[in-house]
Amino acid sequence: MSDERNDLEDGTAADTEVDRWIADVPALLMRLETWHTPEGFAADRTPESLRLLEEALVLGYEPEGTDDSRDFLQGAMACLGESLMQIVGGRWGWSDGGHPLVLPDAGLGLEPLDPLKLVIEAQERADFQVFTETTRALSAAVEARRATVPGWKPVKERTPGLDPWARNDAHPWLAGWLAERREAFAAWAADTGADPRTWDFSPASLDALGDLVIARYASEDAYRADEHGAFVQGAVWYVGEVAVHHKAGAWAYHEAEPRIPREEVERNIFLERPFVNQPTVRDGIGDVPFHVLAIAVDDRDPSALREHLDWYREPDPEGGPVSYRGTP
Repeated sequence: MSDERNDLEDGTAADTEVDRWIADVPALLMRLETWHTPEGFAADRTPESLRLLEEALVLGYEPEGTDDSRDFLQGAMACLGESLMQIVGGRWGWSDGGHPLVLPDAGLGLEPLDPLKLVIEAQERADFQVFTETTRALSAAVEARRATVPGWKPVKERTPGLDPWARNDAHPWLAGWLAERREAFAAWAADTGADPRTWDFSPASLDALGDLVIARYASEDAYRADEHGAFVQGAVWYVGEVAVHHKAGAWAYHEAEPRIPREEVERNIFLERPFVNQPTVRDGIGDVPFHVLAIAVDDRDPSALREHLDWYREPDPEGGPVSYRGTP
């Protein structure tokens, strides 16, 4: 074990800095998606997202020392570090130079990983291969460990807001919304006029909901105008719950920071509306039920709901590449 790692584990000042960093990681990833990367980029901690991130850094990042450039760099480091921990587990640490490091699961015997150095190397080489080569080498180290300890997997300290969470750890607004929707479900189901047995949270039931929402709204504008009505809110919850039941989904909610302009908030569909992601699934995705329903109405296509459900990755019966400490 390096002296640097010992210093990190023993230093209270470093502990304070790393705690602040961890608390900022979800917001950094949100701003990375919204401000600093091309449209369509998702900081979902997958190999594909790292490839796109490296391209964005090489082609678009300028170390100008401005608030924007610093925010871009920090967001990239947060995304890169969390992505690496999806391979090697471990936790965030702090360097003597005053920036975050990744401390892999101790069972791998690896030295700390430095996201800042990797970003610098990516810019210097400009061949879009640094992050890919790094993840391949780390994956090989994990496989070597598993060859000697069958069934072993790295353990990751959970990052609140990103990794699996207990129900009482949900955003306060989301927790209240979910409680309201569960309580209102029986009345919503009755108001649809359908046979109550229709609403069994099966994938097939999404076809019935697609037909219902299309019949109810003549246009996407009409649907959006009723966003806060009981029917739309119940439909949003139902679509998400099907993913929760069948695709290892988990509800999430991201509140926009006050300094983000409203037009930027509207451009990011994962802000200020409940959505479902797959925090325990390798290469898992997220989807926003309100927008899925809007697509069905606009396209007059009830099958859109089931098509979006099929987008989710199939859950890994072994629970994904890492396990999480601090999660029930």
